[in-house]
Amino acid sequence: MLFVAFCFVLSTLAATCSVDSQVGNCKKGMCEMVGNTEICAECEAGNVPINGVCTAHNDGKVSSAGCKKKANDSVDASSVKCEQCDVANYFLYKGGCYSKDVAPGNEMCKTVTTNGICAEAADKKNFFAVPGATKTDQSVVWCGDVEGVTLGDGKKYTGVADCATCEKPGQLPASGTKAATCSACKGSKLVKTVGDVTSCVEESDCNSGFFVNTNSGRKCTACADENCDVCGAPEAKKCSKCKTNGEKVYLKKENADPTGVCVNAGDCTAGNTHFADDTIDPANGKTCKLCKDGGLTNCAKCEKQESGLVCKDCTAKFSLGKKSCVDECPPNSKAGLDNICACAEGFEPSSDWSACQPKSSCRTPGCKTCAGEGTDKEVCTACLEGKYLTPTSQCVPDCTVIEGYYNDRTANRCEKCNSNCKTCLATDRDKCTSCPAGRALTYEGDPAHGGTCGDACKVSADGAGCEACGAQIGGTAYCSKCKNTQQAPLNGNCAANARVAFCATVTGGACTKCNEGYFLKDGGCYQTDRQPGKQVCSSAQGGACNQCANGLQAQGGACGECHSTCATCSTADAADKCKKCATGYYKTSDSEGSCKKCSEGLAGCRQCTASANAFVCFEMGDNTSENVNKSGLSTGAIAGIAVAVVVVVGGLVGFLCWWFLCRGKA
Repeated sequence: MLFVAFCFVLSTLAATCSVDSQVGNCKKGMCEMVGNTEICAECEAGNVPINGVCTAHNDGKVSSAGCKKKANDSVDASSVKCEQCDVANYFLYKGGCYSKDVAPGNEMCKTVTTNGICAEAADKKNFFAVPGATKTDQSVVWCGDVEGVTLGDGKKYTGVADCATCEKPGQLPASGTKAATCSACKGSKLVKTVGDVTSCVEESDCNSGFFVNTNSGRKCTACADENCDVCGAPEAKKCSKCKTNGEKVYLKKENADPTGVCVNAGDCTAGNTHFADDTIDPANGKTCKLCKDGGLTNCAKCEKQESGLVCKDCTAKFSLGKKSCVDECPPNSKAGLDNICACAEGFEPSSDWSACQPKSSCRTPGCKTCAGEGTDKEVCTACLEGKYLTPTSQCVPDCTVIEGYYNDRTANRCEKCNSNCKTCLATDRDKCTSCPAGRALTYEGDPAHGGTCGDACKVSADGAGCEACGAQIGGTAYCSKCKNTQQAPLNGNCAANARVAFCATVTGGACTKCNEGYFLKDGGCYQTDRQPGKQVCSSAQGGACNQCANGLQAQGGACGECHSTCATCSTADAADKCKKCATGYYKTSDSEGSCKKCSEGLAGCRQCTASANAFVCFEMGDNTSENVNKSGLSTGAIAGIAVAVVVVVGGLVGFLCWWFLCRGKA
């Protein structure tokens, strides 16, 4: 069976003839395989293919097969192939007339109902009968033939790359291209179905909403929930990771079940028994967790507030600062009338909120130990459990808030990603999630596991690869047109469209219309869950982007640009309409507005965050001390000093007003 499959792979690849009966009569390089039989697709002048063998034009076998020119004239000394087969039981295939009753014709066609037209493919299903073919058209196509056949009325029917067996496509109502429905792929590849389009993919490419289904053979099957990114079964509630784009991004599990369903934030928090965790876990993505899984032991109901996750209802009698539930208040604390335990003066809750420990005199939020504690020169040296020390001695729960850093869990510090990465996974410095300008990200498997940064698009010097690198995303060039006119750019690289069926219309090496699940940009199709597409679009529908990654609504599938100081915005190119600031900028309000450079908040600061009362620098410039600003003050003290200055200045102004007004009256 494997040998037969291998032979069929060759059936669309013209090659030098090896059978003696073909040599000399078949044009060089025009022999192909059908099953175990070598056939000729085009002969030397005066010969035509009959059952795959070049036969003299005046041989009786030629007329018996009904081999004629398209206008019903007999073939002659100039003929090299048949243009129709005008007798019963013969059909036209690649310039030759074939009998359905003998090899190799009987391996292609089972039934000929009209002279010259195959109506039903052979039972092996390695070929399919072409819908609407006439006797002057090739009426059977091999399942793996991606070139296929174009009928006289302009309709084109093709096979699927690497397909071994298939079913014929439905008849096109008008001109266009339609591929067969693949039922089995060659080798170890799997049939993947998206809508009504099939393709053959490697097992490693069966991801992002699909899984390897071993029931009734091996196929790449879509997850039941369209919001699911990783699943292990076609049934509902079997998702193990939700897609990061869209509305339903949180995985909600039932009891101890390792899988669950995808829900939105509202459905997750309904009843307050769960909370929405925006931390992206490599295995489960964003999750909808029970209160107890957020560190609130014995908590029945909880809620996320600005201060963090708080307990609203304890199964035990008391709660410690609304952060944990206990049977009785721990030492060094006492309960109020609301059954909330409060630590005594000089004590503070432990990192797990189960006890009251002596209060740290460090002023830096989240700091466990520090040098110069409580002074303006304070520098945090270690953070509380679950937090990481930044290069500027701040404490953060996740180092990826600083572009180019990851969580070093051994040292509990924020360390730089591999220099090849712009950003990397929170857990692995060498797994890039985005690349610097001029570099392109390549995935080895699931995009959630990161990839490596390599060269940007280059125009190919040979007949394959990219012809034009006209797509620009994030300062990196990607392919906009392929040299092979049957290919188109997929995620910025040339790919055979039949392999993954991403493009609905390929024209001259570029795509003009993408299939569902992709969006069109600069002649290529892109996906929203991986680079570089996720930089542009967060949600696609009908082959076009409808929601841009920068927060803008797409117009006709195209995304406008925010002002350079904004990461997301409500209005294109408006400096005062930023929702979220670009890296290196900050604003002090959650509402939309203008963003300032971090260096305006602190000289030399490169990355920062701010609120109405505090400014925190995460990273200083290369030529600036990481622990102090230019005045010598610690970054841990900056926020407090900023607020203190406001108070002092306000008091001074008030005093002067009193002095001049009130004293003046006296």
